[in-house]
Amino acid sequence: MKKALMILYMAVAASTAQAQSPLSFYAEAGIGTSRLYGKHSCCDTRIACKAGIGAKYTLNKTWVLQSALEFVSIGGKDDMDYVKNAKMNELYLQIPVRIAARLPLGKDYYASLNAGPYIACGVGGKTSGSIPYYHDAGSSDGNRLFKIDTFGNILENNAGNRRLDGGIIVGIAFEYRRLIIGAEAQVGLVKINQQLRQVIDTEEFHNYLPRNFASFFTVGYKFR
Repeated sequence: MKKALMILYMAVAASTAQAQSPLSFYAEAGIGTSRLYGKHSCCDTRIACKAGIGAKYTLNKTWVLQSALEFVSIGGKDDMDYVKNAKMNELYLQIPVRIAARLPLGKDYYASLNAGPYIACGVGGKTSGSIPYYHDAGSSDGNRLFKIDTFGNILENNAGNRRLDGGIIVGIAFEYRRLIIGAEAQVGLVKINQQLRQVIDTEEFHNYLPRNFASFFTVGYKFR
């Protein structure tokens, strides 16, 4: 009898400790738009998407620290004098670290505001478009289509984007039990391409120093 009571006590204690654990995990996916901004010609938006898994650590009743490993597809579209119908796709693995203020709205309902930095590493992506093709005599013979890797040295037939990116993420989220619905924006602070202006000698590219910007609507699920 004593042994049975001891086992029951240990089971209750373990379940109570698990319920009070400050660490939780979640999965999240989102879709939105992205563009390039900075000192360059006007850039149009393109579809962007992301997916990842993350963890949250509850500091107290209000503040939560959260991080994740995310796969992100962003980029932009542009139509310039030298490059027509340019479409840039960038694939990143990124890690955001955010602090969130969590506010109760009712039973099982919460709203949170979050912000923090992120760092990203480019892992793939293609850049396509068309450029004028000239004869030796100097006359144009239409446009030549191209499709090259986004990341890598432009002298090695790549688009010249650097792999390292980083910036700030801000967002808002609503939680109902295990479901999370949110919206967020990430603003890149890194000049992702400084090579094109060095090899394309046109006035349009002299100030080509683009940065990433993206916004997402997200849906997530808490495992605990």
